[in-house]
Amino acid sequence: MKTLYEACVPRESVFDEKRREDVLDLTDLIEGRINPESFFEESYLTNGMEILLKTAFKRLAGESETGLIKLTQSMGGGKTHNMIALGLLAKYPQYRKKVMGDFGEKYVNLSEIKVVAFTGRESDAPFGIWGAIAEQLGKRDIFKDYYSPLRAPGQSA
Repeated sequence: MKTLYEACVPRESVFDEKRREDVLDLTDLIEGRINPESFFEESYLTNGMEILLKTAFKRLAGESETGLIKLTQSMGGGKTHNMIALGLLAKYPQYRKKVMGDFGEKYVNLSEIKVVAFTGRESDAPFGIWGAIAEQLGKRDIFKDYYSPLRAPGQSA
């Protein structure tokens, strides 16, 4: 049997002083600061991530009615990492087959998907979560009536 030292070889980036303190955030995804190639080279497709990707891409392809996916991992359980992986695969179709394997092959021809996100770390967003999303969609002015007083738009809006 291999020792732990023999079985686990840390990747070079672990020793990179510039990256040691980096923690990715959804804002990095939205602002285009994540290199998909590097991200996926250092990612492992877990069972949970595979379930998330399958569920989400079925919905995006119009094959499922499931519109809400609740991620329930504990702190440090990979929720943000999984959301970033999904966002990158939605935004960059060329990585779908490589990352998702056989189940991703059917979604390769699904076009690039507009990705929007909101992070709870931005709790001081001037127009709240809905304003931040509306702005990313280029619809900020359309939802201006919901900003003061701050409230959520209804389903028909």
